[in-house]
Amino acid sequence: MTTLSGGCRCGKIRYTCDTAPITVSFCYCTDCQKASGGPFCNYAVVPAEAVTVNQGATVHYTVEASTGNVVKREFCAHCGAPLFASTNNVFVITVGSLDDPSTVPPAIAIWLDSAQPWAPIPENVERFARNPPITLGA
Repeated sequence: MTTLSGGCRCGKIRYTCDTAPITVSFCYCTDCQKASGGPFCNYAVVPAEAVTVNQGATVHYTVEASTGNVVKREFCAHCGAPLFASTNNVFVITVGSLDDPSTVPPAIAIWLDSAQPWAPIPENVERFARNPPITLGA
């Protein structure tokens, strides 16, 4: 049974994920601020092998994170909607690309050392100044 499904804004890309997220984060790093055009990105952390792109294909670009790790960001070439991001240690789905994002509330807030002073940070989440242990140094 598929636990999660989603796709891009224009519908050219569709994916499924056959497991529940390991965790769901708000990431306030400067790279996520640039990628989102806002104060944070919202991600569901899942095993990469649990995700299947069923329709279409993503395009990607890579950037070097402040940790020195390479981050691959995947999106739709047609509408530009961000879908996935990954490093050697972690794979994430953008929560906004899910068909029902209400099912995956945030559990952690990371890279708070980089958060804008006016950025909203939920009170009921575990907080990390930088990477949480789950990223294994990502």
